[in-house]
Amino acid sequence: MFPVTGGQPTVDAPGPHDDVSRNRSRKPLDSRQHAGRARDRSPSFLKHARTAGRSTAVFLNWLPLDDVLERDAAERRFVIDGGYGPHDDRRSVDAALDALAEGIHDLVFVYLSQLDADGHRFGWDSPEYLAAAGRSDTELGRLLDAAGSGTPVLVTTDHGGFEKNHVDEIPEVLETFIVVRSPNLVAPASVWDTASTLNVAPTVADLCGLDPDPRWEGRTLLGSERPLVDVLMELLAGTEHNSYGERVTMLDHALQSAALAQAEGEGDEMVLACLLHDIGHVLGDAGHWGLAGHAEVGARALQPFLAPAIVEPIRHHVAAKRYRVAIEPAYHDRLSLASQMSLQEQGGPMSPDEADRFGRLPFTAEATRLREYDDNGKTEGLVIEPLDSYRPLLEIAVAANPPIDPAWARDACRCPECRDDSNDQHLIDASDHAGWTVITSSGDTATHCVLLHHDDGLRHEAVIPVPTPTAPSCRVWPDDFASRLRAAATSRSAPLGEFSQHLAAYGIALLRDCGDTEGTVVDVGNTIGFVRETNYGTVFDVRAEPDPINLAYTPIGLPAHTDNPYREPCPTVQLLHCLHAASEGGASRFVDGYGAAEQLRTEAPDAFRSLTTTDVMFRFHNGDVDLRAQRPLIELDNSGHIRAVSVNNRSMEPVRLSPAASARFYAAYRAFVEILDQPDCAIEITLRSDELVAFDNRRILHGRRAFRNTEPRHLQGCYVDMDAIRSHALVTSG
Repeated sequence: MFPVTGGQPTVDAPGPHDDVSRNRSRKPLDSRQHAGRARDRSPSFLKHARTAGRSTAVFLNWLPLDDVLERDAAERRFVIDGGYGPHDDRRSVDAALDALAEGIHDLVFVYLSQLDADGHRFGWDSPEYLAAAGRSDTELGRLLDAAGSGTPVLVTTDHGGFEKNHVDEIPEVLETFIVVRSPNLVAPASVWDTASTLNVAPTVADLCGLDPDPRWEGRTLLGSERPLVDVLMELLAGTEHNSYGERVTMLDHALQSAALAQAEGEGDEMVLACLLHDIGHVLGDAGHWGLAGHAEVGARALQPFLAPAIVEPIRHHVAAKRYRVAIEPAYHDRLSLASQMSLQEQGGPMSPDEADRFGRLPFTAEATRLREYDDNGKTEGLVIEPLDSYRPLLEIAVAANPPIDPAWARDACRCPECRDDSNDQHLIDASDHAGWTVITSSGDTATHCVLLHHDDGLRHEAVIPVPTPTAPSCRVWPDDFASRLRAAATSRSAPLGEFSQHLAAYGIALLRDCGDTEGTVVDVGNTIGFVRETNYGTVFDVRAEPDPINLAYTPIGLPAHTDNPYREPCPTVQLLHCLHAASEGGASRFVDGYGAAEQLRTEAPDAFRSLTTTDVMFRFHNGDVDLRAQRPLIELDNSGHIRAVSVNNRSMEPVRLSPAASARFYAAYRAFVEILDQPDCAIEITLRSDELVAFDNRRILHGRRAFRNTEPRHLQGCYVDMDAIRSHALVTSG
């Protein structure tokens, strides 16, 4: 009924998601023989989807599985015959991420082999195997991040293992897990009563909106799930007639233990640990005194669903009894007869070495407190709250809450021990992040508190404020943005907070009432940030010159471009103050490079990929300087979001690529420039003699219309870094 964790991921068809359901499944021993027989009788889910007109792709590094799949099951097939190690898994996932970025496949199958290989090499549940499980989990996380929260996903393993093999008919081998995320699940945080590997193909088909192949033996799991809370409540209710030698029933014992914890002011996690601590008895073959290993059985069943603060005290509450008997001889006499009898089945008192090791475990204190509530929760005739009163706590506990990384919590702590009160800077080093375990977490709308336990026994409560407001995120330009820009112009005499906020959000902002005094642009720049000096000086004048060092200092029209892409770092915010406008011509044109790049990503994904992966050399040189910088025309951050656009045909050097790659790049470059030239991505305004425009040079491309050489058009400009603008926007917004 409950899954185990770890394994090889399978990521399936794109679409929205809401909920998650999980289950442990049973599978045949010889998976390859079974798969071969199934291939003779019926198609794989990939072949089935392909026949139905869906686009499919496969990424794997285990050749026997490639032999099982039909040759025409996938339009894209990526197969590695390597050493079955972490690098091969990563290569498979890297290839899958490229395919997911294209967004053209309806069904993507990814298989990771390292976990199985390390199980055979080092043994299942060995430290090396667990480390491999962590790496597989990281690769699965990369896939889920790339697929996005709106993608249905099915994750499963091909088998379990014991020691270094998987040939025995035991639960560790036969039981694996199936996890599904889909909007078509009846209940969130749910489980299935039964599941089998035969259910995988029909479930995948269902996730893709396809009918199952009639030759498949299994059925879709969607629609048969039950809320986990209901299952847990039924398991607890079913213990009302069991006592395992105690004076009260197991249900009364669980309820009394939980009530005692509540009366002592314990948190919800400890209360639920008390309620569920003996659930392992009903998940195994219990004897007269119960199931000796019920603590581990219950913990393994609950750990995929509940927080460690609930699960780990349950896991160690039997060991806590053995520990206390070892260090407190009188404690044995306080135990009930059933607890004394089961103590012998559970290994008796700990040895001194065992007790020493147990005393240093992260959850020793919590397990010992649970043990106390366990020992005292056996009073006949005690009036207590009914089982159903705990349903709300269980519903909250099984809700999908992401786990907290202890290193992050230690790093995020703002207590006086960790951060300087006056400047909020760290007082701890990177080495102080290691060795911590999250014990409990709680919080309100203002502060989150995480109790941490260190390997050396030290505990620390990390005090983490809720995130502070960030600078305005980039916003898409509305259709009438040109008129809105002028309407939203800020007066020079007013506070400049709204000006900075508009600039941070839209990449451009307008300031009016600036007069015609030279140097005003520097005053404005130093008000909202810090003026940056370049090879053009602190301030530069844009006007027609008889012997210009730059085409900007001529009356000719200029296409939309990025300023100074040959600088590293490239100047970010440019300010231009119009001291004297031309009576005819000279209108400024601004293009939202982010919007144009997103349009290219949608309309021509291959061209977008070429421009994001090809480095271009930009260069400016004269008798005084020779400035060079390499960057792609479109830069992405690690999440795939557009971070910068650099287009300047005047200073771009020819790319050095193979003929085929060169042809792809220049075709992509032309396609991008064509979008930049479209009127939909641009606004055009003629600056008035007292106006100042500021724009993000890494987002907004700017150009101008030609004007007559006799016109005394004069703009004065300077550069300010974008981080200063975001800072000014933040400190003036609240």
